[in-house]
Amino acid sequence: MFKNKLAAVIMAVFTAITFSVAAQTAEAKPVRPAPGQVLVPPQVRETAELQKISKRFDIDASVLQTEFDRGWGFKELRHAALLSLASGKNINEILRLKENNSWPRVEYLTGITPNDIKAARDRNDARYFAAALGLKEKDILPYLRQNYALNDVLHAALLAQASGSTAESILAAHRPPTHDWSYVAYELDVSREKLDAIREKIASVK
Repeated sequence: MFKNKLAAVIMAVFTAITFSVAAQTAEAKPVRPAPGQVLVPPQVRETAELQKISKRFDIDASVLQTEFDRGWGFKELRHAALLSLASGKNINEILRLKENNSWPRVEYLTGITPNDIKAARDRNDARYFAAALGLKEKDILPYLRQNYALNDVLHAALLAQASGSTAESILAAHRPPTHDWSYVAYELDVSREKLDAIREKIASVK
């Protein structure tokens, strides 16, 4: 009986060791990307994101890299960049203030209001998207100031460019859910393919 118990214990230990080795072997296998997916090294992703913020807010990428290396995340850098535009201070000053304060406190200390932040965002979006999409700032900024959504303004501006109509009349015609962008494009005699190209163009620069 003792031999049977000993054999059972040895078998249990052997099974546990075998399972552990198998699990470690499985964990050691390299991660394979899904079909069509390309694995991008973290450093490449970080550099690409910092470049996007640099272009979006017209801030030197080396400045952003320095602050990123200090520990600030992409979301924090974007918000600091916006407050920099609204306040006229450089992004380094904004982040030094943020080290010991909340974002609302930073806004108070820099003397900016929600209206200042919206105005800065509108001006910057008009500058950036006009350059990125081959438009003019006057095609974008007046409608952002009227509180139209950015995505709608960009659709209207590019549909106006494609059809010869005006962004103002196109925005007025856009009344979802019944009068969505597909309906508006059809009324403007803009093909489905052209509308899809407009959507892809907007998505590529956001």
